[in-house]
Amino acid sequence: MRIGLLAGRTLREHQLKILRPILADRSLEVPLLIIDARPPKTVRRKVCDHLKKGRGLYVLILAVQRLLTGPLRGVATEEFCRRNGIEFCEARDPYAPQTRAQIRTHHLDVLVLLGGFGIIREPLLSLCPQGILSYHHGDMRKYRGMPPGWWELYHGEREMGITVQKLAAGLDCGVPIEEKRIPIYPNDTVATLQARLYTEDEDMLYVALRKVSNPDFTPTVIREFGRVYTLPNFHQWITLNARVAYRKWRCRRSLGLVEVSNHARRLP
Repeated sequence: MRIGLLAGRTLREHQLKILRPILADRSLEVPLLIIDARPPKTVRRKVCDHLKKGRGLYVLILAVQRLLTGPLRGVATEEFCRRNGIEFCEARDPYAPQTRAQIRTHHLDVLVLLGGFGIIREPLLSLCPQGILSYHHGDMRKYRGMPPGWWELYHGEREMGITVQKLAAGLDCGVPIEEKRIPIYPNDTVATLQARLYTEDEDMLYVALRKVSNPDFTPTVIREFGRVYTLPNFHQWITLNARVAYRKWRCRRSLGLVEVSNHARRLP
């Protein structure tokens, strides 16, 4: 199977882990990577967009958190390609005839979206026989959009889904190829839940590629999709943190009561 990759200018540590089993499998070839070279939005434009949607304070909180945690680790996409003998090209217009010609020239069976490119539409969606595979951290029957795990935690869910989907027109309304469910614990925060998501999903893209390479594989089509979620506003952020704090308090209280009960049993 011949695989093309779609990525931004940097591959993060999580993306590199996802790619390791794919590159190690000799039955899978990765001859081409296309870099999203479109100019990014300016900081001012991003801030204005978020302010119009009532998300200014939450985005400010995210920016502060990013400064405190430091930059994400990764490698330049071009350097990754050179190390692994993968041809790469930059696409200032992903839908330009030359971009599509490059994909056709390499006779790719499937494309994999790792980052960048926004919401992909035709004619890219149907350019390869097996379409485009992409992660969605959520169960598309209930939660579409983002941030990963945020709204499941907000609504007090006990578990959440992870999906590798074959993209279709629209946001997170494709065909699930590989799915997994993970528990949400009473003492989870957004950070701990997302960390677990990005550990549990590492082999899922590889499994999905093996599935679509099997001519006998038939995916299950979703009949009804869930609501589309986006970045929360400041009030929702406050509400989530209050709910998380209360659940953690209840968890600690329950553990404390168990310890007292065990101690009482050991008394003569």
